[in-house]
Amino acid sequence: MAAKGSIILKLLIVVCALALWQVISLPGKIWSEEQHLEKTSRDNMNSIYEAQMYYYGKTKRFMPEDSLEYLVDFIKSDSALNQRQKIGRLTHVLNDSVNRILDVPTIRAMIPISSSLREISGDLEFNTRYFERHDNIMEHKAKVVENLNKITASAEFPNFSKLRNYIDSLSTLQERMNEYKLQNVAQMAQRYVDSMVVYLPKIEMDRVQSYWSGQYSLINDMVKDIKKTDIMQVSSVADRLKKFIDRINTAMSELATLNRQQDVNTLQKYKSGVGKVYNTFLEPDNFLTTENNGIMQLNEIDSILVKLDKSNFYDPDVFDGEQKYLVSYEEGSSNLTVESPNLLDNFQNELKSASQPLMNIPFVQYIDQIHNSLDSTIKVMDDAKNEYRLSRYSTDILLGIKEVSAEMKDLGNIKFYRYVTNFKNFVDKVNNEKRLSVMKPVIEDILNPMDTLAARIKTKDVSDLVERMNYFDTKTKQLDSLIQNNNKIPAKVKRDVPSFSASFQNVYSIIDEMKSSFNPADADQMVASAKEIEKALLETLNGQNETVHYVFSKS
Repeated sequence: MAAKGSIILKLLIVVCALALWQVISLPGKIWSEEQHLEKTSRDNMNSIYEAQMYYYGKTKRFMPEDSLEYLVDFIKSDSALNQRQKIGRLTHVLNDSVNRILDVPTIRAMIPISSSLREISGDLEFNTRYFERHDNIMEHKAKVVENLNKITASAEFPNFSKLRNYIDSLSTLQERMNEYKLQNVAQMAQRYVDSMVVYLPKIEMDRVQSYWSGQYSLINDMVKDIKKTDIMQVSSVADRLKKFIDRINTAMSELATLNRQQDVNTLQKYKSGVGKVYNTFLEPDNFLTTENNGIMQLNEIDSILVKLDKSNFYDPDVFDGEQKYLVSYEEGSSNLTVESPNLLDNFQNELKSASQPLMNIPFVQYIDQIHNSLDSTIKVMDDAKNEYRLSRYSTDILLGIKEVSAEMKDLGNIKFYRYVTNFKNFVDKVNNEKRLSVMKPVIEDILNPMDTLAARIKTKDVSDLVERMNYFDTKTKQLDSLIQNNNKIPAKVKRDVPSFSASFQNVYSIIDEMKSSFNPADADQMVASAKEIEKALLETLNGQNETVHYVFSKS
């Protein structure tokens, strides 16, 4: 029995260990997948945006959403982009050839010598302001600088110095390929390699190492002296000098162990490779291209464009099948929006469901009637002004008509009117718009106003609207009075000019009808629908839960 119990216990331990492994590993995989999908989707949208903007820059129009595939063909056939791509490819061919040369062991070992010598010279110059406080340090510095100059051009080891200079020149040329025509870069690289082949087998390593041994001791003594001073409080020059002389020491030791004749043979082979690249640049298909400066790396936008393909047009992170990204723009405008279709069908359906009870709320129609009534009054005033040439008699009448007409067209400062207009705009958009970039601000603009409207419907409060209409009534009566009391206007004209105030009065009956249509049940429905609309928006913004392995959920 004890043995059987032991086996069962072991099995339970194994099962628990497997469960623990799943608990630890599965969330990481889920989150990693989620991050990958999110990044891919963002990259895709960015690719579409940049491709569209590139297309717009060439054609002054955008590619319609249902024709995005043509963007790929357009970009692939763009001669300017293809030219830059080709320059980039040829630059990399030359760069690879130069890299192989700089990777020859002897040459590779000499590169840190040159870079470290430059760093030492720079540090000595930059820190002179601190060295000047100490005479012994300045004496050290003067000796070090003098001896460093000898390394650059020394009669004791001229072949080493010349080889180092040509290596430096080739290394600098590689870094600055974008500043020269590719043909010239290849030609200069050939010349440098020709010289390197000459001087590499002749370098005077014994004399170089002997000389450097003395310089190492000299600089190391200087480092020790610096560490005894207050310079350590303001500069890290001592540590830097030590780092660079140790780096040179390591390179010198490596140089002593290398087979230089083998490196010469390798260099000869790579030299012919540079020659072949140069001849390729002179071929008819490449000649004009290589007359341009090199391109080591395409700019960010070009890099995006050359990688564009049809897979970029589809969102990888959707619940309901393959869906294209949504692209929207206004004709004649350079403003473009690209957004994910993820969850938007469901979002629109939820909005429709939440908004369906709002579609036939009666008071909304009266806002259009009020607007039309005001437009009718504006037309009466404009027609009278033109037909009876009222401007001949008084500029006050003309300016008064112009002023009140402008005010009647701009009712946005009336809170009730603005809220109802925004509410109507939302209801109209729900049926034919699912883009989050459009609906999100519309919803955010309407949620609080819906609560306010609901409260005002219950109390039949349209006081701000009535107050503004009373203002217009006063203004139209003042215009009527100006016309009737103007002695320059003939009596017949005064009789024929219609009353502006009378034409305006219809708006009050519309407001009364609207107030009669207010229903507390509609107000309650608006409050309930607002909550459902907000819930639909938040679910879309936050994502939906997807059950994975029956244990974890991801959003």
